[in-house]
Amino acid sequence: MPQFNFSTAIAAGATALPLSTWQFRFPPKPSLLELMVNATAVGVVMNLTTGAESIVQAESAVAAGGTAGVLPARLNTEPIVDKVEPGEEIVLTLRNTSGGAITTNGVAILTYSA
Repeated sequence: MPQFNFSTAIAAGATALPLSTWQFRFPPKPSLLELMVNATAVGVVMNLTTGAESIVQAESAVAAGGTAGVLPARLNTEPIVDKVEPGEEIVLTLRNTSGGAITTNGVAILTYSA
């Protein structure tokens, strides 16, 4: 069950692709993806795609109220869940629309389904 944790500071007006360095962004087997993301302040928007599908509508707000370096947990963050086929690329795009730097925290978990 591969897992990727991240905490990324995003400068004002900048974009981050936190899963771009994850070795499992192209799953080797059919998998269930669970993703939890939060931010330290209001102003971060996201888009999540798997293969050709947009799983989270572009420019959807990321939940604020997180603490830098503290990973979101299922107790207080609703996971985004999607079935991912082998070879489909998982792309998470985070964009800071505010005038100051904001830190985003996240956890991506793949559970093989076959």
